[in-house]
Amino acid sequence: MRARRIAIGLFFFCDGLLIGSWAARIPAVQQHASLTNPRLGLALFAASLGALVAMPVAGRLCERIGSRSVTLAALLLGSGSLFATSLATGLAGLAAALFGFGAGFGGINVSVNAQGIALERLSGRSILSSFHAAFSAGGLAGAGLGALAAREGLAPSTHFALVALAVAAAALVAVRLLLPPGSDDRATSRTFAWPTRAIVVLGAAAFCTMLAEGAAADWSAVYLTRSFGAARGIAALAYTAFALAMMVSRLLGDRLNNRYGPTRLARSGAALATVGLGTGLAVGSIPLAIAGFAGMGAGLGVVIPILFRAAASSPNVSASTGVAAVSTVGWLGFLAGPPAIGFAAAAVGLRSALGIVVLATAALVVLARSAAPARSAAPPRGRPVSYPA
Repeated sequence: MRARRIAIGLFFFCDGLLIGSWAARIPAVQQHASLTNPRLGLALFAASLGALVAMPVAGRLCERIGSRSVTLAALLLGSGSLFATSLATGLAGLAAALFGFGAGFGGINVSVNAQGIALERLSGRSILSSFHAAFSAGGLAGAGLGALAAREGLAPSTHFALVALAVAAAALVAVRLLLPPGSDDRATSRTFAWPTRAIVVLGAAAFCTMLAEGAAADWSAVYLTRSFGAARGIAALAYTAFALAMMVSRLLGDRLNNRYGPTRLARSGAALATVGLGTGLAVGSIPLAIAGFAGMGAGLGVVIPILFRAAASSPNVSASTGVAAVSTVGWLGFLAGPPAIGFAAAAVGLRSALGIVVLATAALVVLARSAAPARSAAPPRGRPVSYPA
């Protein structure tokens, strides 16, 4: 069981490593592809579109062939597409590569969570949050290595080739330790069915959570720069604090979930995010602004694992389908939030526009009542079950 947990955690880490590596080298790839900012935006939209298309497809494939195969295929697609982005010399080539990169991310986001949820049920204890901590750690590692590669003048093609080869090699070795198809929740579901009320509420909660995460990624450094004139290095600390706090909260999330329960933990996390960011915006201070984003990261870090666990236990759908539905809606929030804040900032200023995020996390406090998984799908107690490879 421990070996399987390490293997699943490795896939989460590798997924984060790919995302962090890409984010750190976007300027270099843009320069190589000779793209203006608007054309880069179009290429980045292709990645988002790939993720949105892949998530529901991955949910269905997990039902049919098992999450192990989907997890391997999605990670290989993501790593190969990352390398392809470094070879693109125009908009069409980069958009095609990023569509594949987004599809790989979307696919593994569903399948590896299905693996984690299945192992959690077999182990009889809460472990899903630790996997999301591994993803956060991978993202930080990827960004850090990317910054180092950029400083040393390493070409994106060389950098991405090394990352892709390392990820592919790790995946091909570790895939044997993933849970086999027999351990997947293979509940049958119709090709099309209206989402249940539980899925709708969980999707709304994921939308609010991911909206806040997207806002932190895109606007935290800009806020410190525009509102306080912070230098780039200082401004970058806002998102760094957010990401580190999120990782730490995920490391503690399983223990907190066992102690306080999912509903109380999700509600408390949402409240911490609301108070943290709200205070940081209300008080005009760089340290408090950074602390506010850190508080939001700490509060939100525990929420997505709780929502995915609850989605996986929804009646009449398989775990992978439930996760896919909630993940897709959450991703829409990640995409819609930053542009909405940008439009609002043009009218009322960035500080007031970030109030949208405070409203979203406050709404999450109310929506957190949906966070408890169905009793029939709660993690079993007793001796863990093992499956042959």
